Amino acid sequence: MTAHQTKQALRSPLSAFFIAIGKIAGKIGTLSTPPLEAASGSRWAMVQFVEARRVGGDGVVNALRMTRTEWEQLQRTYSVGELVMPCCPSPAIPKLSPNGHPFFAHASGACSSSEESQWHQAAKILVRSALEDLGCTASMEEPGSGDRGRWQADVWAERGSVKLAVEIQRSYQSLRDYRDRQERYRAAGVLGLWLLRSDRYHTLCKSMGKERLRTEFGGKFPPEGHFSPCLADVPVARLELEPDPTITGAGFFSASVPQLLDAVLTGRFRCIDGLWCIDNLDSMRQALKDSRDRAAAEREAKRRR
Repeated sequence: MTAHQTKQALRSPLSAFFIAIGKIAGKIGTLSTPPLEAASGSRWAMVQFVEARRVGGDGVVNALRMTRTEWEQLQRTYSVGELVMPCCPSPAIPKLSPNGHPFFAHASGACSSSEESQWHQAAKILVRSALEDLGCTASMEEPGSGDRGRWQADVWAERGSVKLAVEIQRSYQSLRDYRDRQERYRAAGVLGLWLLRSDRYHTLCKSMGKERLRTEFGGKFPPEGHFSPCLADVPVARLELEPDPTITGAGFFSASVPQLLDAVLTGRFRCIDGLWCIDNLDSMRQALKDSRDRAAAEREAKRRR
């Protein structure tokens, strides 16, 4: 990639998460704001859960089903050991995040499950709960099959005639695997959505960018010096659980978990010009403009000092 192309990519509209392709041979990098963090042990050690199990198997307590007053009362009256975590027998402690979101944490700060398993379980419970709040019948680890083969969806939801499978990916798989599973869902009349941990989203964006370069641009870097990485047949977003559950993605895409799921259920989650968005790119363009304005103001402030 020439110095001129690099500058063009940095200046281009919707530059966040745009793929900066190096030589046609295949080097690829990601220009992103904010950066995509790599997973680390410390990052995933304290996963937040929105649900805890009652001791003795007598149901669950879901933070999303409680008012602020009810949650604060639970915190005041709770005795350690009344609830346990969904991922292990550790006592659950009701807490509030710095932004006021309720969640359950391990009493000891440790879990017998792996960090990846904690994240996966917490994400599935969060998505299932949000879908139920949107009027869906939802379940986890739901098996199914169609003309193109069998599957087991991380979260399965039905609302009226709409069927949705949400796959929550925390381990590596190839772009071909994503597309094969999506094709199975498509052939069976099922909507599909992939929610990825930050490091997996970063890896998938690279793979999708390479595929777009090869199939849509003939292996040649486009004259304008940039393009967006997403593929229309892989509906995908990045899921963060901490400090609070958020959805983000390429091109300054941002939404709450319920906002994204409702958009998918109603056919409003769309891929436009290589970017997944809700309805259109207007809010993402505005976010880019705001980011550029802040950066310009910071540069000017430094220049005057």
